[in-house]
Amino acid sequence: MGHAIVAWLLTSEKVSVCVGLNSAKPFSVGQRLTIQFSFQKGIQGCTHYYEGRCPVPVRLLVLLGGPILSLLIALLSGYLIFSKSNEIWLEIPLVSWFCCNSLAFLRAIIPVRLKPTDSFPAGPPSDGLQIYHLFFPEKKKLE
Repeated sequence: MGHAIVAWLLTSEKVSVCVGLNSAKPFSVGQRLTIQFSFQKGIQGCTHYYEGRCPVPVRLLVLLGGPILSLLIALLSGYLIFSKSNEIWLEIPLVSWFCCNSLAFLRAIIPVRLKPTDSFPAGPPSDGLQIYHLFFPEKKKLE
């Protein structure tokens, strides 16, 4: 959702978020945002927006939106865990949020190809790798 929020704020085109398989019926949030959610293969997801006319700073901010949101949630949940003693019913979800979002941040920011999916047989590029390619485009091989 971090990518989608920034894309929605900084572009004038439609933005769509897909989590899991594309089998679920999308629902609209306003006129420019659609969300599609499925529990099947729920670990994979993507945000679509029109990049054609977006300048590099806007694309950079959209790419940073996901890792920044994960980092903010991890920091907030970490603060709530360590700032005071919490009831166990609150401590368990906070620790889960802290761990999940810390791992999501690291997974997003390290420039690598992630585990292959149906949509990306070679593995989807992490946000860090997409940022790297934004500044250092891949050179096409002439053969």
